[in-house]
Amino acid sequence: MSSDYSMTFTTRTTVLAGMTVVAALATLAAPHAQLRKIDAEKLLAERFGFTAAEIGQARAGQAVTKLLPSREATEVGVAGAVRISGKPDRLVYWLKDISSFRKGAELGVSRKLSTPPQIGDFADLSLGEEELAALKACRPGKCDLRLGDKGLARFQSEVDWAAPDAARRASLLMRQMMLGHAQAYLKGGDAALGIAHNEKTPRVAADEFHALLYQSTTLYELAPAFAAYLDRFPAASLPGAEQFLYWAKGGAGPEASISLHQIVIYNAPGGDVLVADKQIYASRYTDAAIFILSLASAADNTGYYALVGARARSTMLGGMAARMLRGRVEKETVSTSAMYLNWIQQSLSMSR
Repeated sequence: MSSDYSMTFTTRTTVLAGMTVVAALATLAAPHAQLRKIDAEKLLAERFGFTAAEIGQARAGQAVTKLLPSREATEVGVAGAVRISGKPDRLVYWLKDISSFRKGAELGVSRKLSTPPQIGDFADLSLGEEELAALKACRPGKCDLRLGDKGLARFQSEVDWAAPDAARRASLLMRQMMLGHAQAYLKGGDAALGIAHNEKTPRVAADEFHALLYQSTTLYELAPAFAAYLDRFPAASLPGAEQFLYWAKGGAGPEASISLHQIVIYNAPGGDVLVADKQIYASRYTDAAIFILSLASAADNTGYYALVGARARSTMLGGMAARMLRGRVEKETVSTSAMYLNWIQQSLSMSR
């Protein structure tokens, strides 16, 4: 499978609930310091440029999506909305059961982590033949998988690639490293995640995520407490919020990415709900990603709007050679976002 196709494939299959694409629509959620209700249709029109026809489509229960502006070539983002009948707590309950949610969306295997995380949480995580081959070939500054220098050194020193049990040992080591990422994040936040040293360019995990989050200036204006919680976790607190971690191996195919995520669910005063899915680590493609879901009551109090936004950073999208790839990724991101929003709307309608 070519790297171009793999990037498009991964963006397509992970665009929802841990997707590889971020936070502009976090501007649609008010913090606990602001109690005003969200006027979803007004915000879609005034902040994100959706037309009256597109808003009417969302009102009728058909998803609408569009690209978000990006300041850098290495970033891509999407915004979308759909109106859903019923109460938002049903969708929130489904998201809390993240394994079932991702399975229903055909996004591969995933597991919610224990509190505190345990090595058994990763028992279903194994490396495929392509991943094993990539690990054998990895060298500092040149690796198809996103590993820090310390992680790469462990695979080189702790796995005898000529041994018959090399695959088992490598999978066990990956589970241990994923557990280490989870423990480090819960203790020290983004700053504890270290550096990925691929393509001869060290990339600090905290810097990549903050570069995404800081673009969403209205998030800090309308929801400063929520923004601070995402930015400064675990040092920051957010009354009314709950969080948990999960890991995923997204989609089918030999180059599916292994990723670690944090879900944050915030029940704001007034009844609106804000959900963030923050990528903590991914073995391929994305340097940072976040997904925001705002559940805002409809003006007539019959149903609610699911307002979503996602943005990601990837070095694969930078440079002149990646221009065609970027165009394909953007197109796939928009269409697949609409597909999954429609899937959520239809799934919830059928289960009423």
